[in-house]
Amino acid sequence: MKIYLPLLYIYTLLFIGCGKPQKGYVIEGTLPSQVYDGEWIYLVPMENPMGRVDSVKIANASFSFSGKGEEMRVLRLRYALRPYIQELLVITEPGTIHVKADSIGSVKGTPQNNALQEWKEMREKGMLVYRSIHEKLQNAIGDDSLRMVSVLDSLFVKEQNFNYLFLQKQKSNTLGKFMRKMLRVSLSNEQQHKLDEN
Repeated sequence: MKIYLPLLYIYTLLFIGCGKPQKGYVIEGTLPSQVYDGEWIYLVPMENPMGRVDSVKIANASFSFSGKGEEMRVLRLRYALRPYIQELLVITEPGTIHVKADSIGSVKGTPQNNALQEWKEMREKGMLVYRSIHEKLQNAIGDDSLRMVSVLDSLFVKEQNFNYLFLQKQKSNTLGKFMRKMLRVSLSNEQQHKLDEN
């Protein structure tokens, strides 16, 4: 009995010390062509310039990263290729993250990355409409110009409301904290106040 009690104590300490193992992330990515085979793709900390940069060599128009630790990162190729392959924000949250690296890329597969992709698609569609109207506005006169300005104003309010609801939903998770720094200034004073209250 005297022998078993110390052993039981040691096993209990080991069990408590280990705790639950931290789940990791896997990033599975594809590119549009094998022309990028042999190039390196980098997974860079977004907010910590001194953080660890991971890199892998592209093969068969695909790449893969894995690791632990949740943070906001950016996927990028070397500078000369960035006009062809868009830099992509990615949250390294637990789970399998699917990346399509292209001129307009996408990141999906986990809750925060899905939310980020939804925001990105909304933003890209809005910018296309905004640019189209802005170009037409250069030559518009009279009622046409007033109507276009009104449409631009409504687009701004729509985006403002989307950003507010997006930040309210994400709250203080990794995505929410990062996007709040970027989007808070785009909100109305009332929305900023409500966001700060929550």
